[in-house]
Amino acid sequence: MRLRYFVEKESIVKEYIREKGVSRNLGRKIKLYGKIYINGKESGNWYPIKPGDVLEILLPENNPEIQPVASPLEVVFENENLLIVNKPANLSTQPSRKHPDNLIGRIRHYYLEKGIETNVHVVTRLDYATSGLVLVAKTGHMHHRLQETDIEKTYLARAEGKFKEKSGKIDLPIRRLEGDRLRRRVAPDGKSALTHYRVLREKDDASLLLLSLKTGRCHQIRVHLSELGHPVLGDKLYGAGGDVLHLHALRLRFVDPLSEEEIDVLKNPPWLEEDLNLDLN
Repeated sequence: MRLRYFVEKESIVKEYIREKGVSRNLGRKIKLYGKIYINGKESGNWYPIKPGDVLEILLPENNPEIQPVASPLEVVFENENLLIVNKPANLSTQPSRKHPDNLIGRIRHYYLEKGIETNVHVVTRLDYATSGLVLVAKTGHMHHRLQETDIEKTYLARAEGKFKEKSGKIDLPIRRLEGDRLRRRVAPDGKSALTHYRVLREKDDASLLLLSLKTGRCHQIRVHLSELGHPVLGDKLYGAGGDVLHLHALRLRFVDPLSEEEIDVLKNPPWLEEDLNLDLN
C-alpha cells in the first residue's frame, strides 16, 4: 500500500494521517512495518511536518508476524484473562527496526513457551525510558473491556531538589515542542494535563515522590516536574540526564471485568534502596 499527501498544515506524521482518515489500527501497522518519507527522506511516526512537505508512506501488503524475543520477562501477576509484567527501563514496548529487543517480542516468546495462542494486547504503555508495571490482555475482548475499566495507576519518581509544597496538584496544559519529534512543553494552547503528587522522603537534595495521573499525556510527569524546577533524576530530555530515568510505574489497581476479581499489584523499582512501608492509599 502507498499513501501520498501534500501537507497543508503544521503537524506531526502520526496526528496528520489520523486527520486524513487513517485508522488507529492501520496507523499502528505503519509505525511497526511501514516506511515513512518526508520530501524523499526516510523519517518516522513522530517527525514534524509543515505546509509544502510531501509525505509518502509505504506499507507491505503482508505484515511480518511479531518476532519472539528470548530475553528475560518478569511476570508479576497472571490469570486466565491477563498478565502484568515489569518492564525494565530503556526497553521499547513496540517492536521496530530500531528496537529488535522489545517488550511485545518478549511477551510473544513467553506465550509460545506457555502454549498461549493469542496476540499480545498491551493495555497500559510506558515510555522507552520508564520502568514498571504494564498490563496486558490475553484476548481482544479482554483488551476492549480493560480499555473501558477504571485503572488506578500510581508512579514513583525521584526528582531533583526539595519541594516547597510537600503535596499538591500540577494543572498545566502540554503540547509538542515545535520542531522536535520527542519533547513536549507546557503551553497555554496545549492539551489539559493534571498530575497529583506527594513527597514521601527527602535525601541528598532529591525528593522521592508518589504520583498519579488524571490525564495521560505523553511525558506528562517528566514535563510537569521539569516545569516546577524539579526534573526527574536521569532524565535526558528534560533534565541533566543519566544512565537510568528514576520514574517507575509502581502500582496497578482495578477490577478484572470478566472474573470481577479485585487486582492490586505493586512492584518497587531497582533503583529504590529501601522498602516502601507506607500507606499508598
